[in-house]
Amino acid sequence: MGKLVSATKWTTVATIVNIILTMVQLAYLARILSPTIFGQFAIVNLVIEIFVAFALGGISNFLLYKRDADQATSNAIYFLALGIGVLFSVLLYVLTPFIASHLGYGDIIQELKLATILLIISSLSSQYQALGMKNFEHKKIALIDIIAKCASFSFALITSELELLCLVGAVVVYQLVKLLGQMLFLGKHVNLSFSVNSAIYREAFSYGIFDFGSQALNIVRKQLDIMILAVTLQTNELGVYHVIKQLASRPAQALQPIIGKVALPAFSEVKAQKDKLKNVYQDFYLLQLTILAFIYAPIIVASELVLGVFFGTEYMQHEVVLSLLAAFWFIRIATSNLIGPLVQSTGLTKRNFLWNIYLVIPNSMVIYFSSLLGVEALLIAMVVFQMMLFPLVNFYFISYIAGVSFSYSLRKMLIIMGAMIMPLFVFYTFVVPFISDKYFFREVSIALCSVLLITIAFIISKDIQVSLKRMKGF
Repeated sequence: MGKLVSATKWTTVATIVNIILTMVQLAYLARILSPTIFGQFAIVNLVIEIFVAFALGGISNFLLYKRDADQATSNAIYFLALGIGVLFSVLLYVLTPFIASHLGYGDIIQELKLATILLIISSLSSQYQALGMKNFEHKKIALIDIIAKCASFSFALITSELELLCLVGAVVVYQLVKLLGQMLFLGKHVNLSFSVNSAIYREAFSYGIFDFGSQALNIVRKQLDIMILAVTLQTNELGVYHVIKQLASRPAQALQPIIGKVALPAFSEVKAQKDKLKNVYQDFYLLQLTILAFIYAPIIVASELVLGVFFGTEYMQHEVVLSLLAAFWFIRIATSNLIGPLVQSTGLTKRNFLWNIYLVIPNSMVIYFSSLLGVEALLIAMVVFQMMLFPLVNFYFISYIAGVSFSYSLRKMLIIMGAMIMPLFVFYTFVVPFISDKYFFREVSIALCSVLLITIAFIISKDIQVSLKRMKGF
């Protein structure tokens, strides 16, 4: 079996297990914990995501970019990552009381201090994972991730009475078990010693500073709605929004590791061959679109039923919020998810950094002013803004690096998403009302309809079949 197919298979298995356990955990805890607890966790998660970007320092993927790195270079990058992780972990620990008080969430200080250990863990884990990916050890990476997620899932269910500490502790357990597994099973690729190539630091910083900046700004953009709503909404209202956002964003965020772990080494291998890079990009784009349409079309169309299944009837009144969030995440991931692997594999991290700089002010203005009109107005503005960025993203990144035109990207998106969402809408509007609402008959009918549509797409679409064949032969 080709390296790319094997890597995709195992990464997909781990992702599916991860998302199933995460959604079961969220559905269970949403019925036990108050929305206020989820609102507090949204703030902890926001702070940690930003500081983790600092702790990674933009060098987490340097060893994938530097495919011919010797042992001394690997050692140097490892110690650099550890030093940066420790530095920002200590810094966040010291700043925690000020950050929590400034945000108006003084109750989260202890949990936020506990979460600072994640910065060191993430810094080290990123190096083991990068070397594992470089050597196509995706099976081991996947199995380690599954074990770590099972440990985290068990911790969350057993300690639900700890409330916020339960949510934060589950994240810490997941990252810690994953790091221990990586050290045990991927340590041979690290083969750490004190022989370091200090001359590589300048190149690593040059690569990393722009990748770090891009990641940090991208996280800020991703969490900008939470930042602003934390000021404009009550904690319990923010908690409801956070829970629904987790449901809408989780499939997209689950797909990102598959793309990152598989596309990055694939792009790195063919980056010198323009035509092959274009073909590989188109294969990933087409398959990614198909998977996203299969996931998000039913969520957009039948959001009320989806909320009822996961969180109970009290959340069903927020179906418009879920539909809009699902549309936003579909567009965002479909149009920009492959940018990271493209720029990291080709060393064009500065281009990504500048792009995120350009977007900070307009994105902030759109979210801030639309939020004054309410959550639904905010989400409509986010969807429209993301769609407006589509041609710009394609011109600035995709066409420039991979030679893929905007007309191709847009045409494939409209065909694939249209083929899913239009039949589903007709089915949901004219057939589902006549189906019994007992025993989840309606929800199952939507799921079966989605499976039928995606099966038909795979059977009749020659483009999808060609892409799958090319990936198998990679």
